[in-house]
Amino acid sequence: MGKDLPRGHEKIRSGEQIQFATFTNVAAAAAAGVTAAQFPRRMIYLTTGLAGGPCVAFSDGTVWKAIPFAANAT
Repeated sequence: MGKDLPRGHEKIRSGEQIQFATFTNVAAAAAAGVTAAQFPRRMIYLTTGLAGGPCVAFSDGTVWKAIPFAANAT
């Protein structure tokens, strides 16, 4: 069915949730060895990352870009 997908996509196909690595902030991620330069195109979840509130951050290969949560999902 369609093109072959890498083995990492099997979980997505079977309906399992994607879970991001979770850190309190970017400094905690860096202390754990997860830096933007080492993991380009990676997303992480920050519990107190943006003005003390939760957000996700995306690595552009140089720095983490914070993506705030705009509103509750309905």
